[in-house]
Amino acid sequence: MKIKFLGIWSSHLIQFQRNVSISIDDKIVIEFGPHTMDSLFENHIDPRKIEIVLISHMHLDHFSGLPELLWYRAEEKVKNEMTIMGPKGIKEATEKMLDLLNTPSTYISAVNVNFVEGNRLDFISSSNGDHIITDNVYLIDHRDGSLVYSGDTSYSESVVRAASGVEYLIHEMTYADSNRELANFWKHSTYSSVMKVAEESNCKKVVPVHFTSESLQQVWEQGKKNPRIIFPFREIDI
Repeated sequence: MKIKFLGIWSSHLIQFQRNVSISIDDKIVIEFGPHTMDSLFENHIDPRKIEIVLISHMHLDHFSGLPELLWYRAEEKVKNEMTIMGPKGIKEATEKMLDLLNTPSTYISAVNVNFVEGNRLDFISSSNGDHIITDNVYLIDHRDGSLVYSGDTSYSESVVRAASGVEYLIHEMTYADSNRELANFWKHSTYSSVMKVAEESNCKKVVPVHFTSESLQQVWEQGKKNPRIIFPFREIDI
């Protein structure tokens, strides 16, 4: 599997950063926030060839770019089916966004999209993390390797179980340890809680994402000492 990081930031955006989004083999995209289409083009990924979109939860920075993708597919007259997998309500929420954006009826009828709100799709399975709203954790168990993507979550035994022995755990790390109270309030993870999941799951590598400036600084400093940490540079091959 070829993993490309299209964005690594949380909703606390700063200049030159984009919300977290990840491409796998240019065919699967995890999270589709406001600027994901721009990132696809910049990484020479053809949006018409995307087969699966995985949405962890329905917050702006994780799924509000879907209408742009669907409009593009309609304008380009894409015929192949695309699957959008997410928590319960993802179909209704996406349709509401399309309605609010006055999407032409011809676009809606032209978009060939299958919504999956269950917990399994081929080699992809989902469980729940522990966030302020329902949040999917995805296990991608591919013939070329395995990875878990956590979505937004505080420390969760569910994530530990999902990531047991996987090659890569891609885990949100919104807050530095110095902001633990905020992390607890918003049900996000800190550096220490992510590393606890990594240790307990015995994953081979952990890739933090969904940064703020403070958490990025902490993982940059600690990553120099901990070989298990992989910084989310442009690409990773499994």
